[in-house]
Amino acid sequence: MPKYLLIYRTPAMTEAQMPSADELQAMLASWQAWKAAFPAQIVDMGDGLLPTGRTIKAGVVTDGPTIESKELVSGYSIVEAADYDAALLVAKGCPVLYVPGASLEVRQLAAY
Repeated sequence: MPKYLLIYRTPAMTEAQMPSADELQAMLASWQAWKAAFPAQIVDMGDGLLPTGRTIKAGVVTDGPTIESKELVSGYSIVEAADYDAALLVAKGCPVLYVPGASLEVRQLAAY
């Protein structure tokens, strides 16, 4: 069965916008509920990505994934589904979509 990469994009956040401990617990519970709703399809919950990183372009290393971006790739998951429509059904339930300004990209893995 084909696998799909769910790429999460969220607005860049300042420290003041970070969730509180209680909000974080509620968010984690929503992710676990999503996993429980699609146990056969979500093969890898993936992980969040920190806003820091490095970029290499033409042999030059610079700070940050995208310095001037207002939206960052913030995480990923991998789902297994019969086709794009089935993958989109799983993706539509993803808790990242409750984050204001967030988007989710669904890409089929090449399976080389």
